[in-house]
Amino acid sequence: MSGQLRDLIKQAPISQIVGHYIPLKRQGSTLVGLCPFHPDTKPSMTVNDQRGLFRCWACNTGGDALSFVKEFKKIEFIEAMKECAGILGLPTDELQREKKKNPRLELAFRVLNFANKLYGHVATQAPMHFQKFVADRQLSPESITKFQIGYAPGNNALMLQFDKVPAEQQDAAKQMARELNMVRISEGGRPYDFYRDRVVFPIHDHAGQVRGFSCRAVLPDQVPKFLNSSDSFVFHKASILFGYFLAKSAIRQTDRVIVVEGNMDAVMMHQFGFTETVGTMGIALSESSLRLLHNMTKNVILAMDSDTAGVKAMTSINAAFMGLGILPRYLSFEPAKDPDEFLRKEGRLALMERLEKAPRFLDFLLEKIIPTPIPETIDRKLQVMKEVFTVLAPLKDHLEATERVIASAKRLQLRSDDTSLIEQYKQSLKASELPRPQARVMPQTTENKEVESEENEVLQEEASQAPLAPAEVPPMLPAEKLILKTLMTHPECLVLPQLHEILAYTSHPEVKELILWLGKIYLEIDEQEYVSILSDEVFSEKYGQEIKNVAALALEEHKAEPLNEKVVARLLQDLKLRMKLEQLKQKRKEYTEHQKRSVTDEEVVFYMQEITKIDRDLQQLKKNPV
Repeated sequence: MSGQLRDLIKQAPISQIVGHYIPLKRQGSTLVGLCPFHPDTKPSMTVNDQRGLFRCWACNTGGDALSFVKEFKKIEFIEAMKECAGILGLPTDELQREKKKNPRLELAFRVLNFANKLYGHVATQAPMHFQKFVADRQLSPESITKFQIGYAPGNNALMLQFDKVPAEQQDAAKQMARELNMVRISEGGRPYDFYRDRVVFPIHDHAGQVRGFSCRAVLPDQVPKFLNSSDSFVFHKASILFGYFLAKSAIRQTDRVIVVEGNMDAVMMHQFGFTETVGTMGIALSESSLRLLHNMTKNVILAMDSDTAGVKAMTSINAAFMGLGILPRYLSFEPAKDPDEFLRKEGRLALMERLEKAPRFLDFLLEKIIPTPIPETIDRKLQVMKEVFTVLAPLKDHLEATERVIASAKRLQLRSDDTSLIEQYKQSLKASELPRPQARVMPQTTENKEVESEENEVLQEEASQAPLAPAEVPPMLPAEKLILKTLMTHPECLVLPQLHEILAYTSHPEVKELILWLGKIYLEIDEQEYVSILSDEVFSEKYGQEIKNVAALALEEHKAEPLNEKVVARLLQDLKLRMKLEQLKQKRKEYTEHQKRSVTDEEVVFYMQEITKIDRDLQQLKKNPV
């Protein structure tokens, strides 16, 4: 990427770019317009040419011209650069210049592309099992080409092709294929292809580069049904959405995304014209995938298998999206099992009708929770309300949650007033934030039964129906500061798989967001532009002062020369250990405070037991760090 081009975009009046998308009016030294990032009825956005920044004072969205275009068009950094250059009439030749690559990473990509080309070529020879699979699943030639679906034969074809590679490259290529688990060594010491007699679905990253494979069995006795690439330094199953690189344009155009389960469902959805579809790699979505889709659109449709496992997976994904303020819709395929089966039997129009009527997945869950007929006893009704509270919890006390609390109580014919219901729901939210001691079982006398019944009837009071104000960002843990500083100082750490383990132990929202951004942008930019791009991102209004302070220290120490890979791996291992220790110490501190405030013997004993467990874990971790 050209630093000169980026500077030219920054030097141009920001109003020239923002004004290309929305009408602006002069108001003193700034320009104002209706904010496109929320339902705006009066001009809430200001655009300042002198500072080169825009900001909406209602939804607090802001940044420079590139930030505006990225958010408005739902595109990535490089694409935003091209968009701005086009508006300003600037040349984009240098954007095509290839970034300096990690030689090991480049070798892995060459091996993956080599194998993908081989599998694709074999498929064109129409082997019998591939032909049968294509016919049974009604795959079109266009879908096979679009998704690069291939076939791995059973004759060690990949190893045979490696023998034809120039001698000076053979050993390195074969060793890389072993590292990527595409080739294995038999007990007799002979290498063999891991993928044999299987239909091959290449798994592309968000830019379209092959990162791994998902290979489906076609022979009667083959197990398992799928063989997937193992996690490696080039492939992280949790961070990839199948078909995203083909779907991203359609997601922007339709302003929605359909999430299905697996390769064939995604392929068939595209084949029938639903090109805004992506597939999960497994039954879950990683946080990075959730954030990616959240930044693309607020309209999410969950369309996974209709069986118990599929509903369970959608329940988890739905809760994660609810935590981001999105209420996904639910696309049911019953009586069919999945979209593949439904489309082949019912067709495109039938699915379009279901899409139009798709309910919120949250309402689908609530419908399942509330039994028919309505329970007669108050205890059973309150038990159902607790289940409702649990399902609504990710929304906190947003209006979408409190309205459903009231509606559910009415369906259950509870006589409590609305404010009491909402207060009880808020109390359940607070109670769920901390571990609690087991309740003591009390003898059920007539007196305490009456008290319990009276408390259950009156589910307490008060609540605002307005959405919560943004929560205050918690302070960073010392280990989080160290992790962030290390990654910004040595960005070569960002491409190793240990980073995902560290992210799992990181709880600070800004730290996690910045690390995910770093991991994404680092592979797209030139090394010499790293400091400039990082500075612009970190020192914007997006991050708090703690992040800025850490970044200032990191940028002072940043060196262009990367560390040795073994040093980087050891560094990340040490950081993971520090984070584990820090989190355990933090939890111990919290439990100690709760113990001091305990009012019953049961609570004191409970927290003492928890503290003892943590002390044991700390000792074990110090003796055997992992």
